[in-house]
Amino acid sequence: MDSAVADDRYVAEYESARFQALRRRSNAFIAGASIVFYGWWFVGIALAAFAPGVFRTELGGPFNVGLLFLLLSFVLVVAVTVAYLRFASSRLDPASEQIRVELEGGTR
Repeated sequence: MDSAVADDRYVAEYESARFQALRRRSNAFIAGASIVFYGWWFVGIALAAFAPGVFRTELGGPFNVGLLFLLLSFVLVVAVTVAYLRFASSRLDPASEQIRVELEGGTR
């Protein structure tokens, strides 16, 4: 196939409504997850800067609110990752696979 024809095919698909919908769906998830994640860290930084005593509050033994915040940060990272993997496998992958098959043909 001629390279110019192939390029036109990909450009046309990039500009198509279904590809733009796929991108919007992906970007919406990423924006939401970013707001949650950066919001969490902003709250932590604000508490550390303006109310440092909050993080020093003991919860039992050497365990305090600061350590709990740190542990919950790791939990948040795992939760966002799992949510994205589920979202991608159920909403993004089928649509992108359909686009790939129509552009390149065949199955993987």
